[in-house]
Amino acid sequence: MMRSNSSRRWKGLRAPFRRIVCCLATTCLALSNLVASACAAEPLHRIIDEQLTAALAAGGVPAADICDDAEFLRRLYLDLTGVIPPRETVLAFLADENPQKRVAAIDRLLASEAYARRMAVAFDVMLMERRPDKYITTDEWRAYLQASFATNKPLDQLAAEVLGATGREPELRPAARFFLDREVEQDVLVRDIGRLFLGADLQCAQCHDHPDIAGYLHHHYHGLAVFVSGLKIFKREGQISLQEKAVREIEFLSVFDLDNPQKTGPRLFEAVFETPALVVGEEYQEKPSAQTPMLPKFSLQQLLARRLPSAATPAFGRNLANRLWAMMLGQGLVEPLDMQHADNPPSHPELLAALTEHLEATGYDARDFLREIALSDAYQRSSLLPADVDPARLPPESFGVANLKSLSPEQLFDSLLSAAEAAPLLARQIEQTLQEDAAAYQKLQDDPAALAAAQSQGRAERLAEFVMLFGSPPGQPEGPFQASLPQSLFLANSPLVQDWIEPADDNLAGRLLAEPDAEKVADELYLCVLSRRPTAAEKELVQQHLESRGEARRLAVTELLWATIASAEFRFNH
Repeated sequence: MMRSNSSRRWKGLRAPFRRIVCCLATTCLALSNLVASACAAEPLHRIIDEQLTAALAAGGVPAADICDDAEFLRRLYLDLTGVIPPRETVLAFLADENPQKRVAAIDRLLASEAYARRMAVAFDVMLMERRPDKYITTDEWRAYLQASFATNKPLDQLAAEVLGATGREPELRPAARFFLDREVEQDVLVRDIGRLFLGADLQCAQCHDHPDIAGYLHHHYHGLAVFVSGLKIFKREGQISLQEKAVREIEFLSVFDLDNPQKTGPRLFEAVFETPALVVGEEYQEKPSAQTPMLPKFSLQQLLARRLPSAATPAFGRNLANRLWAMMLGQGLVEPLDMQHADNPPSHPELLAALTEHLEATGYDARDFLREIALSDAYQRSSLLPADVDPARLPPESFGVANLKSLSPEQLFDSLLSAAEAAPLLARQIEQTLQEDAAAYQKLQDDPAALAAAQSQGRAERLAEFVMLFGSPPGQPEGPFQASLPQSLFLANSPLVQDWIEPADDNLAGRLLAEPDAEKVADELYLCVLSRRPTAAEKELVQQHLESRGEARRLAVTELLWATIASAEFRFNH
């Protein structure tokens, strides 16, 4: 009876109203399904842990424990801000009993200005590989990158801006450094675009199919080359920018088949792109001349900028996910990072697929992606092996124990400056250098912007000493850690480092010298330099060393500070 009454009431409704009710019901059902789907979707950090835990369980190997708060905080600060945490921050974090304090710390750092600076340096080193300045300065380029990360610019948009920058648009001129400071050399660009944006080093496919990698073919190299083959430098009244010759395809020969030239248009691996036909005499927006650059009506550079950084080019997302993972975990899922191909599969294929899918689904959101990694147990594992586990059973690619990452030159410089509390001294040293030229210094006093630039330059010159010794050569990717005698001698004898660890009224060494209690000396030393409290054995060691030096306490303090900053524990992110 109820069903019959309901049916009569429904049929009695006017047709338009019935349609409205149907639409509302359909919409509500769709929204309900969407909400249910969103609620059912697992957070990425849980997917990470489930897949890695399953892989370890399959091998019968226990994972390391979750690291303690001190180790976590130091690791997070180095990864997200590029410098060790301040002493006060360490003490507050260790005292905080909130079970969500790690989540809060991750969110706080990702929202900080220091995060944007850190990512600017990381992406500069990744994309420019410490090349010297030519047409666009490192400061301009890093300012552009820092502004991009400060606003959480989607990474596909950032890549599109870099690949599409011509140097003519004032707001995007710094982004043109990728092309301009490589002198728009075609072979250099093809190799670096392949390595850095697609995770594929195609260099050995330049003259023939790659001899060792079946997936890197001769036409892959030249299909990518088409996009940049028309690019040239345009100079006018001291301004350097890009111009582009109208090109649609290029001809190439295999060294193994010189009698059969081949042709290809623009392509990204097996994805071939159609381009409009060229009409002779109508290829350019304006007739090129010494005053007018070649600007084709259809730009292959802009086609590359649109199509490469997108989900339509799967290699882009995989490469980006793998590189960001390596930045945080110290090891890529694919190693080397620029050798993604079928014969070099990921250590965890399903995990790389999940990371890539998440990155694409969130619109290439760097903060979200790094946050999910930082929330995972995989990221928060201790660097200490589980008891009685052979290190060979937990290799770096297992991610069952935290991998050691040597500090970059920038991280080492900033962390040493922070640990020694030497920033005021460095500022004074730079000021003294500027004052050596009295006339120039007087002009700087009247120009705050110029003074700030000069001070920044002074800091950069001192950082350059660290880069020269601890960084990779210009044009080369950052390699694995390799200790060297010059590095050891630099930390032991460099006047710069020696000045920072010499006791003064406003630095750590001065505070340690003024502290009569050996236990408090140990506490301050370890909190400021190693971001943790000392063990009982370490406190005893500090006390013994101070006592062994007798009246030479100043020397004893300097030796303790030097030994701590020169230690492996300080040199590595662990």
